[in-house]
Amino acid sequence: MELVRYRPGEAIRWLQTGAENIRRGAQAKGRAAATASAPDARAFGENIKNAAGALIDYSKGAYADLMHRQADASEYVLHDDYFDIVRGGNIKTINYDRVQSIEFTKDRAVINLEKGTSLTIKPFAHLVAGRAKVPVGWSRNGIEVPFELLIEELAARCKVEFEEKD
Repeated sequence: MELVRYRPGEAIRWLQTGAENIRRGAQAKGRAAATASAPDARAFGENIKNAAGALIDYSKGAYADLMHRQADASEYVLHDDYFDIVRGGNIKTINYDRVQSIEFTKDRAVINLEKGTSLTIKPFAHLVAGRAKVPVGWSRNGIEVPFELLIEELAARCKVEFEEKD
């Protein structure tokens, strides 16, 4: 079998775009708070409030940027006899024959291994439209696929049935 790489889907790039927009807004708020000078206490309190809001927005942007970088550095690599979970500089290798069962809910899979250990595969983000919430899928060797495909392919390679739970 060929080597198969599952990376977070292309929609993850919106985290980076969102982080940039949040940071720009925070910089504008911070600049306005720093340049405004008013002698009365009310304006001073408003400036403090704006500076605190800018600080919170900047930290939200930094968090979104961190999540994007973490997702971008993560992947699941499926080999003939084992699979690798790559997260940043950390690589965890698991042989297919160690997998006892796979439990799948709508947005996560729990892979039960021998000796009672388990690992969880979750989407890196969700797309939300109204009341619909859909997990961001994967890029499988460069082709966009749904989130569930990784779980189905792992179950097939491990020769186990996966249980769908609600």
